[in-house]
Amino acid sequence: MSENITIVRSYFEAVAKGDFDTVGSLFAEDIVWHQPGEGIQSGTYSGKADVFAHLGNFMKWSDGSFAIDDIEYIANNGDLVTATIHFKAEKAGKKLDMDGVDLLRIENGKICEVWLFSENIKDEDSFWNHAST
Repeated sequence: MSENITIVRSYFEAVAKGDFDTVGSLFAEDIVWHQPGEGIQSGTYSGKADVFAHLGNFMKWSDGSFAIDDIEYIANNGDLVTATIHFKAEKAGKKLDMDGVDLLRIENGKICEVWLFSENIKDEDSFWNHAST
């Protein structure tokens, strides 16, 4: 297994456990996070503090229910690592339940850029926009 796949596996394991010290140790200081869509969650986030605040919103907006509950596979092509995932959340009688693809760029042993792709971005936008109120 490549070192980059090991880094990404460690990231997903830490996220699943809520171990954000480990997540932080895997992120580059100047990490860039690309969140798709046109919802309240969408945009580009730069730097650890901005990315952690963004990730914290997912937990806040979902009353702590947001989870990546399945990772089908992780594969790499050089510095790029892709993971096919399933994620879910629930709040105020609304559910989010879909597949996605995360693409992570690794540089010098750190996650330095992340792009997310959702199965149905309009449904995801609708969930987060509703959940954040």
